[in-house]
Amino acid sequence: MGAMATNKPEPLLTRDGSPAAALWSLNSRWRHINHGSYGAVPVFAQLRRLTYLQEAESAPQRWFGAAPARVAQARADLADFIGVDADHFGFVPNASAGMTASIRSLQLKPGDELVITDHTYGAVAFSAKREARQRGATVRTVPIDLDASPKQIVNALGKALAKKPAGLIVDASSSSTAREFPLAELAALAAQHEVPLLVDAAHAPGIQHRPAEGVAASAWVGNLHKFACGFRGTAVLVAEKTFAKELYPLIDSWGMDEPFPARFDQQGTIDYTPWLATVDVITGLEDRIGWDAIRAYIDTLLNYSTDIVADALDAASGEESRVDVGAPAPGMRLLRLPGTLGATGPEAQALRQRITDTLGFETQITNWRDTGYLRLAAHAYNTADDYERFAEDVVPTLVNWSREG
Repeated sequence: MGAMATNKPEPLLTRDGSPAAALWSLNSRWRHINHGSYGAVPVFAQLRRLTYLQEAESAPQRWFGAAPARVAQARADLADFIGVDADHFGFVPNASAGMTASIRSLQLKPGDELVITDHTYGAVAFSAKREARQRGATVRTVPIDLDASPKQIVNALGKALAKKPAGLIVDASSSSTAREFPLAELAALAAQHEVPLLVDAAHAPGIQHRPAEGVAASAWVGNLHKFACGFRGTAVLVAEKTFAKELYPLIDSWGMDEPFPARFDQQGTIDYTPWLATVDVITGLEDRIGWDAIRAYIDTLLNYSTDIVADALDAASGEESRVDVGAPAPGMRLLRLPGTLGATGPEAQALRQRITDTLGFETQITNWRDTGYLRLAAHAYNTADDYERFAEDVVPTLVNWSREG
């Protein structure tokens, strides 16, 4: 049954001693414990983006003429944070767009097979299946148990790689099950079989130090709007030199004849301000708090909060909410919901909205293999009180809803 909760952390402070939460503009009407989905942008960066927007609207032609060079400079400014040289990655709107571009670059042929797992993010799986269907290829889904060890994962995917598929898609940290995959081992295995490895690292930037460093994948995609606290519409696509030769953005524009990643610096008349202002987010949070301090706080807060919420669920429902996910993803924790709550996609979505509308919490409900889960997340603006209130105010209602069917 439940374990004793770890020590309760005090709210995170900035370097000048003020509450870290004051840097954000989140509405206090709701408690926000779902940073892992949509993130949250600090106020100072919102204001910086407004300055960029005003600059763009004051002289649009001048703005777009200078945009490629400014985007290239933004890549240079982010290189250390991402963990690779600036000429190894380009900007994309989000991880799904980056994965779609990478899947297309595989240039599947009739009879080819693309391998994914049953933890693969839904939108990425859709993209893989659509591309395969249009090109006469197939997608093979390899089941990976929730509590699988790194060795078990490598063995399961090694059998699929032995058949020489056209590509392997894996998560760095899975969205629905909040578990990590052994990227270093899988990259070595894929290289051994000469199979391109595409890594969906949607949650990695910000929560992991230099997340792309040392990951020998053909393509690696990470969102900046999640734990890095950037604006929605910002992600990076890291590519290996040979693979990058056939890697193009989803929008054909005037930079298409440029080498990778310069061709990604110019993607039509899209709004470039989120990319530029996200640099200000990352440097600004380092100046005001420090990323090492943020990551340490998130880990401590989640350890405490998971115990608090799990103990409350167990006591109220008489069921065991803790689950063994093999290797928990940084920044997120998974708990099993009581009864059949959230067991299907539509039920999980409806439950998440009901919690927000009636109980005042923005949280994440996922489902996997006909089971509903509560996925907890945290960031610098969260406090222990957020999760204590969830345990006291929301958990009893969730258990009642489960009993009502």
